Amino acid sequence: MSELLELLRAMASKKKEVPDARELYLDMAERVVKAVSPSFSCKADEVAILILTTDSRHLRFVAPRKFTDLGTIPITKRDSIAVTILAKKNGEAMNNVPMVKHVSFFESVKIKDRVVPIQKMITVPILYRGQPVGVAQISRKGDTPAEAGADFTAADVKKAQEFFESVAPYLAAARPDRF
Repeated sequence: MSELLELLRAMASKKKEVPDARELYLDMAERVVKAVSPSFSCKADEVAILILTTDSRHLRFVAPRKFTDLGTIPITKRDSIAVTILAKKNGEAMNNVPMVKHVSFFESVKIKDRVVPIQKMITVPILYRGQPVGVAQISRKGDTPAEAGADFTAADVKKAQEFFESVAPYLAAARPDRF
């Protein structure tokens, strides 16, 4: 973990020096995803990071990278799990995602050969100095809940929250000025 934090710190410090701060930010998000996914026995494409836009009106995906240009989620969107968690500032595990009313547009975007539904998901706010800068979602996909794997627990939520709180300062510092 200390290696990741040192790398993120170094990357964030280059924000003003690189020609494209957005690309640097997306690279940082990929590093975070690669570090967290093994901790939850999930694939990199089962982790999403959404960051609050600079005007604090929308959440924008920074991971998976394929989602970054698909649009944003207004923070007024009532049926968004991510928006709800952002407002509550408290993480949650859902082991029955198909039964929960939520924005499912992004689930239908094909990252691999075929779309596989999210069955189980942890969603945690990314907090920096007590203020939300974004939301992280760790999911387990499968055609059925059993195929997706084990249920997430309260301990998993706590572990995810702690992980994302440790990377939050770097994600906050490196966010592009107009994002």
